[in-house]
Amino acid sequence: MHKRVIVVGAGLSGLTAADIVSSAGCDVVVLEASARLGGRAYTRTADFVDGQYAEAGAEWIDSVHQRVHALIERFGLQVDPRSTTWTAVRRWLYRAGRLLGPDELLTVEPTLAADLDRLEDFVAEVADGIADPGRPQNHPLAVRFDAMSVADLVEQLELGDLARFFAMRNMQGEFAAEPREVSVLFMAQQRAVYEQSAARHGFVEAQRLLGGVSGLTDGLARQLPSGTVRLEQPVVSVDVSGEGGVVVRTMTESFDADHVILACSLVALRSVRFRPSLPDDLAAAIAGLGYGTVTKTALQFPSRVWPHGYATTEGAAQRVYEPTADVPGSAGILMAYTGGDGGRRLAAIEETARLDAMERSEREMYANLPKRIAGFSRAWSAEPLFGGSYAVYRPGEIGRFWEVLRRAHGPLHLAGEHAATWTGYLEGAIESGQTVAARILSTD
Repeated sequence: MHKRVIVVGAGLSGLTAADIVSSAGCDVVVLEASARLGGRAYTRTADFVDGQYAEAGAEWIDSVHQRVHALIERFGLQVDPRSTTWTAVRRWLYRAGRLLGPDELLTVEPTLAADLDRLEDFVAEVADGIADPGRPQNHPLAVRFDAMSVADLVEQLELGDLARFFAMRNMQGEFAAEPREVSVLFMAQQRAVYEQSAARHGFVEAQRLLGGVSGLTDGLARQLPSGTVRLEQPVVSVDVSGEGGVVVRTMTESFDADHVILACSLVALRSVRFRPSLPDDLAAAIAGLGYGTVTKTALQFPSRVWPHGYATTEGAAQRVYEPTADVPGSAGILMAYTGGDGGRRLAAIEETARLDAMERSEREMYANLPKRIAGFSRAWSAEPLFGGSYAVYRPGEIGRFWEVLRRAHGPLHLAGEHAATWTGYLEGAIESGQTVAARILSTD
């Protein structure tokens, strides 16, 4: 049967699904509300000198992200051979006017390493009860651990002050949220998917894509027939007929379809009119699922006067690192990665003010910074089409929202990292696009 498919959203998940169903002979139209494709895969040059660039959105590709690596190979792209392994304590900590290295931290709080180990051991024990990372709601104690926040767990374990600080920064970094906003079961699910993948594929390392992650979405878009992707076409309504057909309307056009893939942020779907109304459980998930609040601020300086390695700061920037480490050129870029309440505060002010605020925070750490020469700041929670950086399942939300976002609702299908096992990752975006495409192609 010839199928007509409308894809809402030209990010990595939507383009993945469109590529698969188009290759199978379906008639596909991709409707993108913005003037560019890529979604939260967004490489920026921002007037940087020396040919340098930085990622405004998704940045890291892990060695166990098999779907991403397959796409990289398909398009003849390459990852940067330099890799990073993630640890709870970054190389530097700026605290009380001093830049401290790892060896100095134990003199500040001798129990730091042991406290953080206790936190991770607890989460690892919960993760051991997740037989299938795609179904964390089946954990024997799912209700208990889903109701518990990471903040609750920190209190239960009675961590020391510095360990509490790193736990907070890790939640603000990993989930772009505060500890109170992260379900322990969700944190354990993320650990479980990594543990099981690492067991199959070996030690986990993180790398960047040379040329930027926009190469993935650009490559997929080139595979589609000309005219498939329609930019600046925000969807305003989705009407499902009694016979199962769908009419998708934008401000200027109307499209008939057999299947609709909703591959945009759930926040964007909150302004779409569905007729008939969506089922209550799906409507609640779309209206309620949490999103992280990352603001990424990249500042380029004419010379690199900072020490090598990631830094955590008590200041407003939260986490600071150099995406141009070992990249040619005398100039260099510092990226401030600010999530949770800090990301929300930055999102409430204009970009120029964010740039100034992050430069001030970085100057606290590195007093001899020269004057910045370029930069950008992207506050994802301030973007109406996104409303946040990536999904974070808050306490109680695994039980309420996990399953409903991952099944078909008649001719409507949800795709995106929020509906994937690899929630929050490029890998998850591709995974969800592949899953939905396979489901559509399997229907009569």
